[in-house]
Amino acid sequence: MSSGLRARTRLALAACLGLVLMLEAPSAVRAQLDARSVLMQMILQLQTGTPNPTWYGAQLWQTMAVQTRGTGIYIPLVQLGRVQSVTINEELPLPTGNLYSMTANHQNGTSTWLLGISSITWRIEYADFLVGAAPQALPQPAPLPPPRQRTPSPEPPANPSPMPAPGPDSPSPACKKFPNLC
Repeated sequence: MSSGLRARTRLALAACLGLVLMLEAPSAVRAQLDARSVLMQMILQLQTGTPNPTWYGAQLWQTMAVQTRGTGIYIPLVQLGRVQSVTINEELPLPTGNLYSMTANHQNGTSTWLLGISSITWRIEYADFLVGAAPQALPQPAPLPPPRQRTPSPEPPANPSPMPAPGPDSPSPACKKFPNLC
């Protein structure tokens, strides 16, 4: 085997191995998602003005930029001080991710959060916080309607009557052209 062929074979094998590792690693990381550590890091980012754009959905990123006037710093979070602990109060699994109600205990008080993390993008798509408030309750999903009972449809008449033509007072040209639709 020539050295050029060996090099190409090694490169192809390395590329395949790299692809397998890239596909496997995120699923392991995703399975270990701890919303508490995500919130702790998010608060630190918003206290220091270093939000990581890869962590946030586009709409949330824009909202944060507007609310902080482009600084990435939320003054109320800075005033609360370093986060000491985070508690998950409730978790609501949704079709495309999870919604969390959490409480962060800081050096100088508490902040309560609603945080939505997408299982599709693995980004924070929704965030809302209050300072010094009671834990925020998650909205409860609407109950599913009971299954509809199927009723047998009546037999159609043997000779169905034709659709009546629009009356003389019908001003619509569309009804004149397509009377079966009116």
